[in-house]
Amino acid sequence: MSINKNHIIFSLLVLFLLAGTYAFMQVGHAADPVPQSPRPAASAAIDSSKCIMPTAYMKANHMRVLSAWRNSSVREGNRVHVAPNGSKFDKSLNTCLGCHANNRLFCFNCHMYANVKPKCWNCHLSPMETP
Repeated sequence: MSINKNHIIFSLLVLFLLAGTYAFMQVGHAADPVPQSPRPAASAAIDSSKCIMPTAYMKANHMRVLSAWRNSSVREGNRVHVAPNGSKFDKSLNTCLGCHANNRLFCFNCHMYANVKPKCWNCHLSPMETP
């Protein structure tokens, strides 16, 4: 009784593929669930009519807004932002910190979660550092 070499190779290949597939499937099931991003809270109840932009827009574009504010106020001298509802705001981090005063809860947690390091505090004194 002779065993065909091709049958042995094919059987070992199938066994190897099944073992590899099983290992990858187990790793996928054993992984921790994806953590939810932190939900920042404002330091006071916010009247949305006093927001510079809608919340959904700010969640996605706050860095673009801050960068545009910096460029237009420092380079062009335009220090007033007009919101979509017509309200006017100073282009300043103090405007942000008026509602979002707790930097540790509002900014720091989300930036740590996203693994980004904002450059705001390279020039500005962080509220966490003030005496």
